[in-house]
Amino acid sequence: MAALTNGDALTAFSFEFTIDGTTIPNVVEVNGIEKKTSMMETKSMTPDGKYVQAQMLGPNQTGTLTLTILNTGDPTVYSWLMTGINGDFKTARKTGVLTYKDTTGSAVLTINFSDVMLTGVTFGDLKAGGAEAISMKISMTFTELSAS
Repeated sequence: MAALTNGDALTAFSFEFTIDGTTIPNVVEVNGIEKKTSMMETKSMTPDGKYVQAQMLGPNQTGTLTLTILNTGDPTVYSWLMTGINGDFKTARKTGVLTYKDTTGSAVLTINFSDVMLTGVTFGDLKAGGAEAISMKISMTFTELSAS
């Protein structure tokens, strides 16, 4: 098999998302992976009277992530969702791994999330007789992320 040329690896992403090693099936969309830090502004005067303004990194903030998955009734998904929605704080925090795959199924990017917690579930809109897939959006928060 020939090596992929520039851009080929980016043409048809598929996604795989796991929670504590268990694959959440049928991920069709990944939205809003966001991790920020707060900024602090300092203002001071030098001994010679010069005004100095500087930006500094503030405390670390949590991040957010939203997945859209096909709603297949998979018990793995529902047990995880119910744990978070029903407020079981002892087992609510999980480790998540999102893997982006290229057209050949090879991993292009892996993002690891720590202390993933479910913050919301939105079931998709459906119309009688429609040809839309039954889907749901899962909103999560996390503490840290790392990519490889």
